[in-house]
This record gives sequence, structure tokens and C-alpha cells, in this order.
Amino acid sequence: MHCIGKRDDEVYVGNTDVRNREPGVPGHLSRLKTARIGEQALDIDGNPLPQDQWRPLFIGRSEAGVYDRIKMRQLHEIRMGLGGDHV
Repeated sequence: MHCIGKRDDEVYVGNTDVRNREPGVPGHLSRLKTARIGEQALDIDGNPLPQDQWRPLFIGRSEAGVYDRIKMRQLHEIRMGLGGDHV
């Protein structure tokens, strides 16, 4: 995975869409104390993506398990038709 700005104690979890929403960490991850948005997202070839559209999302290693549970709950809700389509 290509990313810029990851700290040693962090995990890069992907790029997040920053268009049409409030700045900062996505709402469904707001309870994570270590989640943060980086400055420059990259595509799979390592090329910069537009900063007004995409930013990298990092979480602290200490909260990786909590992040996984949040994402698995979202996936379960989608499969059961109980939630939105955000994974």
C-alpha cells in the first residue's frame, strides 16, 4: 500500500472521500480516539490524488481491533439490509 504520513504506531486503513461532508474523521469512526485524516492520498500506483476529494485515513495500532469490529458490524448490517451502503 502506498501512503504518505503514517506514523510508526499507526495503521493506514485506506483513502477516505472528503467531498460533501464535514472536515475530519468520518462520523462512523468518531469514537476512535486515534483516527486522523492525513494530507495526501495516493492511488494504487503511488500517484497523488486530488486533496479536495481524497485523503488518507490512519488509526492507532491500539484501536485496530475496535476499527475491525466497526467495519464488520457495518458489513453485517449491509448484508442484512439494515443499514446504509458505507463500508
